[in-house]
Amino acid sequence: MKKILSKYNDSKIFQLDAFGAFVSIILLSILFVFEEYFGMPKKILSIFIGIASVFFIYSAIIHFIKPLRWSTYLKIIAILNIFYCAFTIYHVFLHFENLTLYGQLYFAGEVLVIILLSIYELKMATKTTNR
Repeated sequence: MKKILSKYNDSKIFQLDAFGAFVSIILLSILFVFEEYFGMPKKILSIFIGIASVFFIYSAIIHFIKPLRWSTYLKIIAILNIFYCAFTIYHVFLHFENLTLYGQLYFAGEVLVIILLSIYELKMATKTTNR
């Protein structure tokens, strides 16, 4: 994973973040359509899709405008991603009885990937700020 992330060593990380948000939008839309196979209520999935859409737009805009102080924007999206994970975990526990094994696996995987990316982003932003 470190080798993959090393390609995104500056403001290009927003490209990866936008791509991840886009993948989340697609996967969450699949969960929305096939709610009975995953167990998360459509109302909650709609909120998740909305949040992922906002994160996609944010990261895509930052990627294209390439601001000089991009590390500040990176800290913002990393922290927002961590809050999204906390929000997701809250809803996983709230709806755990309804979640199928597929739903549990999906959300565990999504949270794991986002947390790992957020930690990397925070380290990168801090390292860049300290230069």
